[in-house]
Amino acid sequence: MTKKLLIILIVIMQSAWGYSQSNLWSETSEERLVSYEKTDRADMPVEYQLYHLNFEAMKNVLSSAPSRKNFSGESQVIVSFPNLEGQLERFRIYEASVMHPDLASNHPEIQSYVGKGIDNPTSTIRFSTTIFGLHTITFSTKGTYYIDTYTKDLQNYILYKKSSLTGGRSFDCETAEADDAVEFGQKFNVKNTQSNDGVLRTYRLAMACTYTYAQYHFTAAGAASGTTAEKKAAVLAAMNVTMTRVNGIYEKDFAITMEIIPNNESVIFVTSGSNPFSNENGSTLLSEVQSVIDGNIGFSNYDIGHVVSTGGGGIAQLGCVCSNSKARGVTGSSNPVGDSYDVDYVCHEMGHQFSARHTFNASGGNSGSCNGNRSAQTAVEPGSGTTIMGYAGICANADVQENSDAYFHAVSIGEVFSFISSINCAEETDNNNAAPEIGFQGGTYIPRATAFVLTATATDADGDALTYCWEETDANGSIVVGSPSPLSNDAPMFRSLSPVDVPERYFPPLEDVLDNNLSPQWQVIPIVGRTLNFALTVRDNAVPNGGQTARINKQIVVLGDIGPFAVTSQHGFTEVWQTNTTETITWDVAGTDQTPMFTTNVDILLSTDGGQTFEMFIENTPNDGIETFTVPTTLPESQNCRVMVRAVDNVYYAVNSIPFAIELLDNEEFGLNGFALYPNPNNGNFTISFTSATANDINVAVYDMRGRQILSNNYANTGTFSSDINLQGVQSGIYLVSVQDGSRKEVKKIVVQ
Repeated sequence: MTKKLLIILIVIMQSAWGYSQSNLWSETSEERLVSYEKTDRADMPVEYQLYHLNFEAMKNVLSSAPSRKNFSGESQVIVSFPNLEGQLERFRIYEASVMHPDLASNHPEIQSYVGKGIDNPTSTIRFSTTIFGLHTITFSTKGTYYIDTYTKDLQNYILYKKSSLTGGRSFDCETAEADDAVEFGQKFNVKNTQSNDGVLRTYRLAMACTYTYAQYHFTAAGAASGTTAEKKAAVLAAMNVTMTRVNGIYEKDFAITMEIIPNNESVIFVTSGSNPFSNENGSTLLSEVQSVIDGNIGFSNYDIGHVVSTGGGGIAQLGCVCSNSKARGVTGSSNPVGDSYDVDYVCHEMGHQFSARHTFNASGGNSGSCNGNRSAQTAVEPGSGTTIMGYAGICANADVQENSDAYFHAVSIGEVFSFISSINCAEETDNNNAAPEIGFQGGTYIPRATAFVLTATATDADGDALTYCWEETDANGSIVVGSPSPLSNDAPMFRSLSPVDVPERYFPPLEDVLDNNLSPQWQVIPIVGRTLNFALTVRDNAVPNGGQTARINKQIVVLGDIGPFAVTSQHGFTEVWQTNTTETITWDVAGTDQTPMFTTNVDILLSTDGGQTFEMFIENTPNDGIETFTVPTTLPESQNCRVMVRAVDNVYYAVNSIPFAIELLDNEEFGLNGFALYPNPNNGNFTISFTSATANDINVAVYDMRGRQILSNNYANTGTFSSDINLQGVQSGIYLVSVQDGSRKEVKKIVVQ
């Protein structure tokens, strides 16, 4: 074969591959699917996308994926999946079975995979293909999102973000402790631990089920009249879907994977007569499951046991993996399907078995399921919490959000990794993955009632795409049902936020500071003296053999007799800087230049886009409360400017209260002849009039006090301008009206009542 012919064949093959990949998926709609029978769902997202998938073609492509167990190179199997932006995103795919090879060989129709993002290196995907179709979970800095089967013909799929799920849920979780359960802080120190030893731990999982759980799934599979083998295969497929998602999280955060044992079908009960379990009572199930699994599987043939049911709630023994009580874990739900079941419930209960306690701080009052289930030693999340060991969505007035986010809190990672480091029943393999390394600089003391930002630097020897998660770790504080009070001196103040690809976090979010709100719900700046403790978890999101994490702790002391640090200038509604003129920025030093803070210098930053980005304006100037300067001619014109004053060698900062303008100064007169705006105040309807001596088009723009443009209209210039303006649907408040005639401009404040 000539070299030229070989090149042509390669190009043809690549083109065919690209064609086949792009044609696996196509968008569809509810209107097109009206006549299709839909799959059962526990809840329906508010926002979602629908796609048609050539499922058989995808399975054919996936059949070439190398097994991660027997492959050390880089997979050449690349498959595209739709993302939240409606684009196809490519992943490098490896087969990653959640079943023992002997069990998997008996069920070739049940498969699991892991994929590493190519277009977005921080993205990883875990997915399964079974008789129930395709089910995915994608971890991304854009949010965790899912693809589930939507129609029973397995050809149409729903894509949604976890935060789009709403609706009431009923779930209660308890933890049981026994003499052989490892107690928090008693046998190991969890404060500074992370998954960083380069080991993938594989635990043998015995996953039992009640008859009603089995009936739910074999009926959904159309096997209600099938053989025992067909029914058990359907149940095993459902377990595979769940454990694919669970393993995706456990491998990312702990480098733990669980493998369903070869004879697991011995504890799948598909007839009421053979069922040894009490489906409706979690506590009774907990007392039954150990003997049932031991009797059918053998005590020495598994490392962790768990039973799933359709009864409401869960209960698990704390730190029981590899112990004499290793099967004592229960998860029950009347709808045992979907991401809420897999992540919020199964992941949560197995977390207890790996020694993770509850992380929410709410209890008592109108706190729903949180009441009585708080673990003081790890109560680090305000309200219901949002991470896996929290109670998101089931705590009434304490709910921070509807569902748990698909990751563990730093405190939980510390508990679990300390626990698994103290036991030795797992199969341990080197995952050839170095943990990230973190550096941090920043002050310890900050003034009260003042925003701050924590940041760090991190590197990874393997070049993995890192994600960052700053979280508060204050436990054993006062119990608070709702959002924290700024007067609290010991309760957790800041909720956990999903990992992102930048190493900084603003406390509270910068957009709230720009709105002059230092106490948004679940993220509250203290106005009293206290200590705040934080942890930064850096994940390397490595695929295919488990991630590694790094952690640093940071303590911030809020000084109750110093502060608030605040910008006191640029607070007039019509303030305008003109280039090449002298302006002044002032701020309240508020004692920050004194002991124990000694902030001698500050940086002044300027935003011309309403606070979306800030650029260095004046660097390392004395912290004396005033800075006078000439406005540079290089600055762009903007109606939406903000000033930030930030401590040097510390973490606190302040911004001015409202947007102001920057205008270019030239030799022409800026004002408009005979300008009038009336009435003012008004109801959103007003008139603008003036006389123009130019031939320019007239632009009228209106901005709210965040600098967001709510109206912009251009008008032909006839010399005498008069126009009625109607601001439809605006809220009462203060707005800025900008009228521009070439280089001439008027900016006026209006009050809408």
